Amino acid sequence: MKHTYVLEPGKWKAEGNYYDESGKSILVVGETEISHQKEVWTLDGFMELQLDEPIRFFNTYSIIPIETENDFTSWSSENPALGTLNGHFAIVGDTILSSYRSENEQYTGAESLLLIDPKSYKNWGVAFHNGVKLSSWEVNLTKL
Repeated sequence: MKHTYVLEPGKWKAEGNYYDESGKSILVVGETEISHQKEVWTLDGFMELQLDEPIRFFNTYSIIPIETENDFTSWSSENPALGTLNGHFAIVGDTILSSYRSENEQYTGAESLLLIDPKSYKNWGVAFHNGVKLSSWEVNLTKL
């Protein structure tokens, strides 16, 4: 199966669980829109914690386009809460792996996106602040 997330333009919804630093599970929903231009691909989205007063995290990635023979690329993001993040995407079989580090080196993280079918992925991730777990998540992504 061919990967569709990031590699093709489109809109995706996310639903699943977010875990805070203490491991408390919180329902999370989100949406991502991916667009492709010749010089840069953009991934723009949010995750929203379903609390009495919802909390929304925004993120916009600028991605160097992946060439057909290449299975690796770099990205950067301006995150309102974490600052500038620099990371990589690598395709390994049916999985897209991503890792990042903030410019100030206080924040690091990783996530994996397992291809289920062309319109769905399973996503797991974790974020650290100064080497201490900040949050983690497991969500299902569905192409709209």
